[in-house]
Amino acid sequence: MFIGYKLSDSINKQRRRSTQSERNLNDLIQLITDKYVDSLDANHLYKDGVNGILSNLDPHTVYIPQEELARVNEELEGSFYGIGVEFFILKDTLHISSIMQGGPSEKTRLRPGDKVIKIDNQLIAGKKIEDDSIISLIRGPLNTDVKLTIIHPDKQIDSLNINRSVIPIKSVTSSFKINKETGYILIRMFSENTYEEFKTALTNLKNEGIKNLIIDVRDNPGGYMDAVANIADELIGGEHTLISTKGKNRQEELSSHINGMFETGQVAILINENSASASEILAGVIQDMDRGTLIGRRTYGKGLVQEQFELPDHSAIRITVARYYLPSGRCIQKSYENGKEEYKKDIYNRYTHGELIHQDSNQHKSIKKLFYTADKQIVYSNEGITPDVFVAIDTTINAKLRSFYENRIASDFASIYFYKHNKEFSQYASVENFVSTFSFSPEMNKELDLYYKNYGLNTIGFNDSKSFAKMQHSIKAEFGKLLFHNNGYYATLVQDDAMIEIALKQFAKTN
Repeated sequence: MFIGYKLSDSINKQRRRSTQSERNLNDLIQLITDKYVDSLDANHLYKDGVNGILSNLDPHTVYIPQEELARVNEELEGSFYGIGVEFFILKDTLHISSIMQGGPSEKTRLRPGDKVIKIDNQLIAGKKIEDDSIISLIRGPLNTDVKLTIIHPDKQIDSLNINRSVIPIKSVTSSFKINKETGYILIRMFSENTYEEFKTALTNLKNEGIKNLIIDVRDNPGGYMDAVANIADELIGGEHTLISTKGKNRQEELSSHINGMFETGQVAILINENSASASEILAGVIQDMDRGTLIGRRTYGKGLVQEQFELPDHSAIRITVARYYLPSGRCIQKSYENGKEEYKKDIYNRYTHGELIHQDSNQHKSIKKLFYTADKQIVYSNEGITPDVFVAIDTTINAKLRSFYENRIASDFASIYFYKHNKEFSQYASVENFVSTFSFSPEMNKELDLYYKNYGLNTIGFNDSKSFAKMQHSIKAEFGKLLFHNNGYYATLVQDDAMIEIALKQFAKTN
């Protein structure tokens, strides 16, 4: 009773201090708002005050304003209310790039290549408008209509009413067989639905007889840790501690404990400098348990765990509550001692220092702690995950095709050509048939040249056979997406992917 009383008394004192501090902050904001010479927005002052407090903490403890919270949560929860389209903005014009299979827009006249003039009664064409503003106009309450005024590629103006419905956000973006023995699964992020989506994809691939598996987490920003642990459990046999977390008042362990679906087949994980957090956990667990080969470039280096707390005004704060540790005992969080701005520049600095072109053999010199995998291979802490096989970024091709990528030419040209010549594509009955038999016709090349001239674009890529082949391959992938959605797109892209090629060679060596 005495201990309980003392704890209660301590908590009450802490609450009184917290209440007084909050009152002081509110009084200060009100005083400045009332007395300052220029007019001020109290909400902006509050946000600035919160961000000022957080500025001295780690880079991943962040404030999420009320207007952004719903969008942030949708990604992790795996759905939202919308019309099922993907778009991009180019030269102040909204272009529809993809129609979601099974979504409400698929049943309408809306097609890839269409340009949106108005959303409801708001003119958006020719105005500088951000992606977030477009999304807020298109999304809305369930079973409500949004009116789009569009221009088709044949210059015809059309008006559509599309009823909003539940749009799932797929985190397992694509899965298919690359060859008779190898399956491919692309994980875009780790949400509430990722594990179930992964199990479905892996079950289908196993039923098709795969012996090898490539998991692609390039550019995957992370997400829920439980999803990663469950996926790793499907790949690793026996009982092992896969992930442990340690915080001020918490410790947790996630272990393998089930008979996994793919414990014996060969595994490769594709990673790059934008693979962060949960995607690094998956790669690190596979590496530490010597379960597969990591191919690509060193990952981002985020080894911190956040927990989200909603505030009374329906904004939220994500607070770093723990660090996570891999089976070897290492934490892969890179340093943020030089401040948040330097932390944000890390990937750019890697690029300027040449690390994305050739692996830096000196990167471990400042790292004192080294650890060991299950088979006694050396791995390092505090730097992200270093791959087993390094693959450089192709900067030469990317530089020559900058205009091609910046102007979204692959998507725009493919959707316009497909709109005008869709009967030509009826011959392709499956993804496999399209990937193996499609090739650029002289007519397509002429129309691509005309497209460049009409838009006044730089045709430097036309003069280099390797660059031009890269352009054609990107456009072919867009045709694949128009025909067979994401599987058609990615099944085409992997045919010209250096990391995929290395993974297949690794599998062939062992077989």
